[in-house]
Amino acid sequence: MGMDTQQMRQTRIMLTALGKTQMSPKLLSILGIGVGVVCFWLATMLHSGGYDLNRDYLSTLLRDPAIPARIPAIAGMLFLCVSIALVFERLAHAVEFSKNSKVIRIAGIGSMVYASLTFTFMHDLLVTISLIFFLIAVCALIQALYVSREIGFFIAGGLCFVVLVASATIYYTGYYVSVLPWAQRATFVLFAIWLVSLDWGFPRNHLRESEMAVGTMVSRKGV
Repeated sequence: MGMDTQQMRQTRIMLTALGKTQMSPKLLSILGIGVGVVCFWLATMLHSGGYDLNRDYLSTLLRDPAIPARIPAIAGMLFLCVSIALVFERLAHAVEFSKNSKVIRIAGIGSMVYASLTFTFMHDLLVTISLIFFLIAVCALIQALYVSREIGFFIAGGLCFVVLVASATIYYTGYYVSVLPWAQRATFVLFAIWLVSLDWGFPRNHLRESEMAVGTMVSRKGV
């Protein structure tokens, strides 16, 4: 009885250490997103003529001729893109997304690489390329969620996808542009929440396998 109790304690200690190890990179992405948002907020404070939420876009800050406002905006974009790219990389390692891992990794990280360069003179082209890559990565995630019967995440991803397509349609057609600034920010917030939630929710199978492996190791030590 005493041996079983000791084994259980050892298992809990090892699982706690494993959970902390997996949690640290996830916290790093959340911190990066937070820093990116703060940088953009600082850029709005420094924007020449003031930043109008109903008229101005994120790209307005990235292409601001005033250097004091542009620098924090570019820094914020880099923080956001690196943080989301890390999320895509971790999701590509999840067992649930293993069949689409290459697509998620290449398209997801690729979209963030191109997005991080949208402050350059090739802004319009890079936005289009980034959007295409991002749509591919999102479709791969949504398809994997459907196959895994993760209905909650699947529906949430579908809603985010609809908002993104609607925003892109407004951007490229020029219709209802008055709502585009808010649609753009809403798209970013929704996808950031969804992707971070996926990052924290998966890999579930990998965790189960780790628990079984730790339990086996402890049992062998006990023997």
